[in-house]
Amino acid sequence: MSTLEALYFPGTEIYSGSQFPIFLLLNKVHLLQPVEEEHTTGDTADIFTTGGLCQAHTPVPLGENRDRFLRLIRDIRERKDDYAAQLSALTVASLSQKKSSIDDSQHGIIASLLGSQGVQAEPEQDDDVELWQARLVLKIAELLDREEEEVAMQMALLDDEEEGLFKTLQGELDDEEESLFDELKQLRQNISQPTSSTITNRLSAWSKLYRAEAVAPQAIWLTHLEEAGDLLLERYQETTKLAPVLLAKFELPANIGWARDEVAAEVARFHDQHAELIEKISTTLGHRDGAGLKELSAEWSQVLEKHFPADRHGRTTLQFHTIADRTCDALVGAAGLDSGALLAIVRWQQ
Repeated sequence: MSTLEALYFPGTEIYSGSQFPIFLLLNKVHLLQPVEEEHTTGDTADIFTTGGLCQAHTPVPLGENRDRFLRLIRDIRERKDDYAAQLSALTVASLSQKKSSIDDSQHGIIASLLGSQGVQAEPEQDDDVELWQARLVLKIAELLDREEEEVAMQMALLDDEEEGLFKTLQGELDDEEESLFDELKQLRQNISQPTSSTITNRLSAWSKLYRAEAVAPQAIWLTHLEEAGDLLLERYQETTKLAPVLLAKFELPANIGWARDEVAAEVARFHDQHAELIEKISTTLGHRDGAGLKELSAEWSQVLEKHFPADRHGRTTLQFHTIADRTCDALVGAAGLDSGALLAIVRWQQ
């Protein structure tokens, strides 16, 4: 049976309602985690992993240093006064420098954050320092993303309450339920867009984690961060002087719910009902058959409209790009770790 699996980048978690719809088309998403086994068995935050929709990989597990790393992350989370300063120091450090240029100041970033214990007393290898910095950048980026979404949700709730109060004062009744798509649009309006330097640094940190240990090759590399996908397409065009080919486009709902357990159950039902169609799409993608994919895309859109009407759930577009003789891993600075994946980008539709 042909299945659709993808390696997710440069994010390392699936936590937001805006990410969940990808599970309707994909059978499994592979995630690189900066630190191993962060969730306990049965934790609802990990229901996608326990249900087989996600598989986590931790290159070079931290082992005995795991608890120390997690304590450091908790400390950073709680020290709000210098939170941004720490993130800035980490992202502008040695992530974009050659090993020969790493000096004591970069080693000092790790030492100062870890205090007197240090990483195995004090890191002696440049690779160790770089990898610790990469892990920290990715974890701090996750914390910032989650906190920003939580704040945006609170702002959206306050906006709803304010609007409801105003209508009550005006004597208006509003029995119309807000759609999942409207909720997501309201959330996105309150979330700031990442800067190009943030995207570059995050992609650099992710690529260092990826290169640290070989992960099973995947036929698809997937991102919800449009700017990261576009950066890889730009690098491809710069290095090959060729335009990347848009192989296929598939619609996805913008939102299918916020609760992980409900979403997981909905995805399972959808897969059971449309396993044959998903397998056809997987096989045709593998053959790079553009004509066949166009027909399947139309059929897929009809199925989505039946289960997730656009007026309630909205739409995003999942674009599959072929990049000829360049592999995705080469475009992020790695080499020889996959055999030439499709680059898939989820793009927001206004």
